Amino acid sequence: MKKLIIDFDSTLVKIETLDKLAELALAENENKDEIVEEIKRITEMGMNGEITFPESLERRISLINTHKDIVESLARLIKEELSDSVLDNLDFFMKNRNDIFIISGGFKDLIFPTAEILGVYPKNILANDFVFDENGVLAGVDKENLMAKENGKVNQLKELNLSGELIMVGDGWTDYQVREFGVADKFIAYTENVSREKVVRKADIVVDNFNEVIGYFYKK
Repeated sequence: MKKLIIDFDSTLVKIETLDKLAELALAENENKDEIVEEIKRITEMGMNGEITFPESLERRISLINTHKDIVESLARLIKEELSDSVLDNLDFFMKNRNDIFIISGGFKDLIFPTAEILGVYPKNILANDFVFDENGVLAGVDKENLMAKENGKVNQLKELNLSGELIMVGDGWTDYQVREFGVADKFIAYTENVSREKVVRKADIVVDNFNEVIGYFYKK
């Protein structure tokens, strides 16, 4: 039995959620454009494997001064950002929900509402946790969460110890690493929203829409 392990940002949805959070959180900041561009630059460095994920995460979060209310507002907006070919295949997700997992360096607070549309079980969502202070201000991330650490996706999936053929689907370097470390049997580079040459070169399969992922999932 095959299992799909799917990235969230720029794969299931069209956007990078932390970049979008920065745009909302810094809307009134006179240096918004410069800070958002720096966050996007750090995101790309991490996605291309130029810096470690924990470094990427810490540097970006340190630049975002925000509140739980804004996080919740963004979570509602993200539901409108499903990738086109994913939106066309909601029935596939519902039908195969026992064999579909979301793994993301993003945050559960931002992922859960959209995952609910897809029918993905909360227990099948592996992602980071925001930490807020008593006033609801973003204070950081839960550093004890495996996903906040180096090789988080790899180690989280090792801990799950899933059976069957594991297919990792994503657009970034940390998605490829799941295959590199032998946890996934196949890595599908997903390019509907963004194509990263360094990642594509490492892929077993390259697709530009979710129909092709479904085709491989059902292939005997």
